[in-house]
Amino acid sequence: MQTLSCKAQLTWVEDHLSRDLGDGLVLRFATPADAEPLAQFNGHLHGRDRFNEFVAAYTRDIMSEAHPTCGPSNVALVKDTQTDQIVSTMCLIPQTWTYAGIPFEVGRPEVVGTAPAFRRRGLVSAQFDVLHAKSAAMGHHVQCITGIPWYYRQFGYEYALDLDGGRMAYLVNVPALKEGESEPYRLRPMTLDDLPFVKPLYDHECSRWLVACPRPDWLWQCLLAWYSRDSLEARPYQIIENADGRPVGYVAPDRDLMWNAYGIIELAVIEGQSLRAAMPSVMRALKTMAEAEAAAQDKSVSTLYFKLGREHPVFDAAPDLFQKTPLPYGWYIRVADVPAFLRHIAPALEARLARSPLAGHTGEIKINEYTRGFRLDWEQGKIVTIEPWTPADNQDGHAAFPPLVFLRLLFGHRSLAELRAFYPDCWAEDEADALLNALFPRANSQVIGVG
Repeated sequence: MQTLSCKAQLTWVEDHLSRDLGDGLVLRFATPADAEPLAQFNGHLHGRDRFNEFVAAYTRDIMSEAHPTCGPSNVALVKDTQTDQIVSTMCLIPQTWTYAGIPFEVGRPEVVGTAPAFRRRGLVSAQFDVLHAKSAAMGHHVQCITGIPWYYRQFGYEYALDLDGGRMAYLVNVPALKEGESEPYRLRPMTLDDLPFVKPLYDHECSRWLVACPRPDWLWQCLLAWYSRDSLEARPYQIIENADGRPVGYVAPDRDLMWNAYGIIELAVIEGQSLRAAMPSVMRALKTMAEAEAAAQDKSVSTLYFKLGREHPVFDAAPDLFQKTPLPYGWYIRVADVPAFLRHIAPALEARLARSPLAGHTGEIKINEYTRGFRLDWEQGKIVTIEPWTPADNQDGHAAFPPLVFLRLLFGHRSLAELRAFYPDCWAEDEADALLNALFPRANSQVIGVG
């Protein structure tokens, strides 16, 4: 039997997943000719009280055939054939993340939206069906999405990673430079020439997290030079320099002024550089940038929001500079085949066990998820088998989690003890409790996904 190439498989998927939804509605993948109609649709739909040029420009970018990860063939849309108007859409952005340093492939659905008159007809569900199938055909282990509360749980997603969170500083409290003093640090725009300096800093930040999104050269070049000026992804990356002009770090602001806040999503300095010494200058420069961005968008801004997660060295170095601690939101995560993902990250699980009091463990653990389950067999600290398993009843197995809740343990979002406290139907026998704690300790992640 002849095996189709990867490209041929994806072409087959696209051809066979387009469908007539009835009532004059047709679901298909986009073509380059759809770029501007989609940009207008998304700009109006996601504009709150005004047309959102950032979203429109971003849509034009992801619809470009030159886009490094998306392009029109990864954009689904629903058209009303009676009016020839787009009424619903979403896209799929392939990317690579890491789990304890192990790369895994991810498909990110984004820019999801349906015109108000066409909601509650299952259009988003139909598009998820085709994009999930395409994502699987592309070899993605996981799908992820950011978005409105609860909604994406309907499609097999669970909150399993922190999103944003950090500290806020009110602009009125940013310390002023003392009279007669010169600024000890300053910001300047990052260029491609700065990449040899910046890349190791970002890589070091990624090494601090359980789950991260690495950036190869092509992705850095895309972020700095490819996206259109008005796109959401066209962030004004800045190099932090000392008074002698020597680079000591970098910072990445976010131009979306949600909640009157100017977001900062990345901040890193070289080893030996005091964050406490640099931060007053950095915050003064960011305040100036925030006010200029607000004026350009005809909006107001009152805070600097350092969206750096629950933990970051700057929060320890200069806690007095921050006045508010917003709780994180969450990444929605979908893992259609949990045993397959566990097999993929098996080296990390074996390494954790080897460092634990259960080193050299031999035995079996069956995880009951009520509607399905899986089992792991261990032999002297090595995984022998990871496979699906069907529980006979709700008490079968060695531990149990309500559907999808295991993902929160798997990705370090919550500890087993926390989940057992939150969910009365989450339980574990004594040996399983010890083993799961060794395999899946709580761990922080800071994922800046490819958008």
